[in-house]
Amino acid sequence: MSLHHITPITPNQLATLVQLEQQTFTETFKDVYTPEDLATFLHDKKSPEVLAEEMTSPDALFFILWQQDVAAGYLKLNLYKQPDNDGPLPAPVMEVERIYVLKQFQGLGLGKQLIEHSYRIAAENAISTIWLGVWEHNHKAIRFYQQQGFEKFGEHFFHIGNQADTDWLMKKHLS
Repeated sequence: MSLHHITPITPNQLATLVQLEQQTFTETFKDVYTPEDLATFLHDKKSPEVLAEEMTSPDALFFILWQQDVAAGYLKLNLYKQPDNDGPLPAPVMEVERIYVLKQFQGLGLGKQLIEHSYRIAAENAISTIWLGVWEHNHKAIRFYQQQGFEKFGEHFFHIGNQADTDWLMKKHLS
């Protein structure tokens, strides 16, 4: 087995997914939101019940990126989902809804492995356009997506508790 590998999430890995979702979101945004807003968001959007429900959607695909036997990051894709606004995009489309790597594993090229995995899934499903939303002040992520060939095509609001943030909507056309 290679040092890094990506596998589809199975139902018995729900606890691992919950831990990854909560830890990566907290690591990324703990200095942006109040502790109350962050706790509310984690409860409302990243609880075992919510994530188990998300996993039942046939068009939602979850993957774990492993460093040897340690879960280092994850990816959530939504096949055929158009953006809520600033669309529609050339179909068929796929949303990269979540792509996160634990802080201790950042800088190892794992985010690139996850986005490249999304391209493989897109090719398997004849997807012509990939899109995502990224917080307008997450300059590191925006640079990463721009290096991958994504371009801004719109904006939407993303609510965390009482705070509304602007996400850039970015797209990439696949050949």
